[in-house]
Amino acid sequence: MLGDNITIGQVLIVTVFSMGIVFLALLVISYIIDGFRFVFYKENKGVDKRQKKSIKPEKIEPKEIFNEEEDDEELVAVITAAIAANISRPASEIKIRNIKRVPTNTPVWARAGRLKQFELIDR
Repeated sequence: MLGDNITIGQVLIVTVFSMGIVFLALLVISYIIDGFRFVFYKENKGVDKRQKKSIKPEKIEPKEIFNEEEDDEELVAVITAAIAANISRPASEIKIRNIKRVPTNTPVWARAGRLKQFELIDR
């Protein structure tokens, strides 16, 4: 049989040699990927490094989605209906005393994803 004459030393040599080949292949792949950066990434030569540092992105103020002058009674009616449907009770048994708008600290990309999910559900 083939496995009868193999010693632990030979097994360790084969293991270390194999691991060396794998790490060498990974190193070559890493250099190839770094080479792609030099080939495909072209820096805009018209802009100096000093100009790049002086350019600051403008702060974009988030736009309020809801109208501030919205009819409060209609809003209360919609919230009452939603709560009543959720807890399976008639809306006449529910009394809403206070409504506070919670500020949205959610990033724009997360809100866009949620709206996209709502669109998929409505179809």
